[in-house]
Amino acid sequence: MENKLQALTDKLYQDGLSKGKEEGERLLQEAKAQASRIVESAQEQAKEIVEKARKEAEDLKNNTLTEIKITSRQMISTLKEEVENHLMRRSLAPALHSAMEQVEFVQLVIVKAMECFKPAGYNGLSLELLLPEDYRNRFDKFLEGQLGADLEAGLEVKFDGDLKGGFKIVNKAEGYQLSFTEEDFMALFEEYARPRIKQLLF
Repeated sequence: MENKLQALTDKLYQDGLSKGKEEGERLLQEAKAQASRIVESAQEQAKEIVEKARKEAEDLKNNTLTEIKITSRQMISTLKEEVENHLMRRSLAPALHSAMEQVEFVQLVIVKAMECFKPAGYNGLSLELLLPEDYRNRFDKFLEGQLGADLEAGLEVKFDGDLKGGFKIVNKAEGYQLSFTEEDFMALFEEYARPRIKQLLF
């Protein structure tokens, strides 16, 4: 009886041990599989993070290069414009200033401008001629001579201390004025000279 009990005990022990080993082996395999899945997932995430970082770095590089190209073009364009302006001012300004200092030239321009801008039905009363204050003594004979008829027809001549050179024609009837100052002529000449200077430079 004792032997049977021992045999039964041994059998139960062996069965339990065998089942325990199998269960342990199964749990170990599951743990290995789960660990493998975790490692694969981590590797995938790491790849995604690296790829995202690589793409962001590439985008940043491309955006930076684009910005550098745009800024370079703008700087070159600005530099060209500054060179153009400098050359125009250097070449045009002295000649224009010299011409505007010549009383005969200014008088000729006044006569031509008056001929062109007299309104229809002109009677002299509707126009006003503004001259710089320092023209007052130099323009007496001119006003009496070449513009004498206009003065008799009612043209009003005023001398303006703020006007530094050139002249202005005011149409009082229609409420506008035409300006022929040194700055106005400079702007006009620059507009026509700029394409030629640009062609010569660039």
